[in-house]
Amino acid sequence: MTAPRRDILVAFDTPSDRRRRRITRLLAHYGVRVQKSVFRVQLTPRELEGLWHDLQRVCLPEEDALLLAQIAPTGYRALGPQPELELPLTVGF
Repeated sequence: MTAPRRDILVAFDTPSDRRRRRITRLLAHYGVRVQKSVFRVQLTPRELEGLWHDLQRVCLPEEDALLLAQIAPTGYRALGPQPELELPLTVGF
């Protein structure tokens, strides 16, 4: 049985253009871009751990800000066009 997917919002900020590109490429493998530095992903707990591990390898805690927040199924409202997540997404490097 497959673990249920969680809806996660990922937001980041970095002063480094190089790290910004790397983080953006990484997150694009996992989900869809909502704004320039905000992505929406749907992950199993194992995939979430993998994403967190990958982000820790790219980010510098003393310079970058990173937030991963789980979205409750009925805990948000949206206005305007919303990008659709097409599952399954394939993650590969």
